[in-house]
Amino acid sequence: MSDAPGAGTDGAARITELRAAVDRLDQRIVELLAVRTRVVRELTAHKSDEAAVRSPGRVRQVLDRVAELAGRHGMPPEVAVATYRTLIEELTRMQMDMLADRRAAGAAPAAPAAPERR
Repeated sequence: MSDAPGAGTDGAARITELRAAVDRLDQRIVELLAVRTRVVRELTAHKSDEAAVRSPGRVRQVLDRVAELAGRHGMPPEVAVATYRTLIEELTRMQMDMLADRRAAGAAPAAPAAPERR
């Protein structure tokens, strides 16, 4: 046991509390990432080629927005951007696989939905 300030039972209890808070946040983050992934899957059904999947202009737009949001919320923008780069890389890989599977099956991209009539 250390004699350093904050060491001991109180420090250990606080670490336990904070780790539990991180675990709860991770639960919410993964839930939101799953929703985002579902949206990307649906979006991919409307894309017909690699350029539409990779969409570098859209990637830049997302990364710029994430950096701005991170700064606004007190998060280091470079951490948010690095996290999103990885997310985008993995979701792009998923989309490319989906596109390849669709091509192999001979399927065309989904047609746009007709407007609802009332």
